Amino acid sequence: MNWRNITVSMLESVHSTSPRTITLGAWAKATKLSHINTPKRSRPALMPHGHFVGGRSADHCNQHSGVVQLDIDLKHNPNLDPTEVKKLASTHRDIVWCAESAGGGVYGFAVRRGDLDQQLNEIEQYLGVQLDRCNSRSLAALRFASHDPQPYEHI
Repeated sequence: MNWRNITVSMLESVHSTSPRTITLGAWAKATKLSHINTPKRSRPALMPHGHFVGGRSADHCNQHSGVVQLDIDLKHNPNLDPTEVKKLASTHRDIVWCAESAGGGVYGFAVRRGDLDQQLNEIEQYLGVQLDRCNSRSLAALRFASHDPQPYEHI
């Protein structure tokens, strides 16, 4: 699977109701190049779990992406070292992208395999972090744009 070609949706901001189509690769490229510094909730937002048509609820998803969003917040991981997490992510078989997030934590995308809870348990243990599982489970979860010129990305 070439994760960069996966079609997903994005919104211009959290207030948008009309998703537009984008690939994960285009999102990754923009994340590395942008120097976005606007308030988090006014930034573009990715919907990495699928392609949405006509709205932004789970009912509007017409195709699952095959990836699961990983959200590692500072609230649950106060001693988080983003560089170390990205380094560990680069050696995990399922993780294809890992970058610093808009809130100061780290986020990533993993190829979805089998039982989600089992996969998330394994990733937490491997990375030594606590994931915000709401964003991994919610089909319509948003990922706000951030800037990370040196993410981990599976080649």
